[in-house]
Amino acid sequence: MNKKDMVMALAEQCDTTQVQAGKFLNAFCSTVESELKSGNEVNLPGFGKFVPTHRSSRQVRNPANGEMMMSQAKTTAQFKPSVGLKDL
Repeated sequence: MNKKDMVMALAEQCDTTQVQAGKFLNAFCSTVESELKSGNEVNLPGFGKFVPTHRSSRQVRNPANGEMMMSQAKTTAQFKPSVGLKDL
């Protein structure tokens, strides 16, 4: 399912237009992004939670020339599904 399919499904289930469903989906995504950037987790009971995780720098191999180099430390997002979602 891509974004267009998701917007169409949301519009149908919520009995609204695709434009309004698209605005809702964009607002939801931007809210989750801003919360993760702030270091907060987003918990959706019965679905799962989005958690910011920190990755420290480590030594990696450059695939172009085989040399070893250090990757940069970064914060990424991780999704942890709820038990109910896992059982599906």
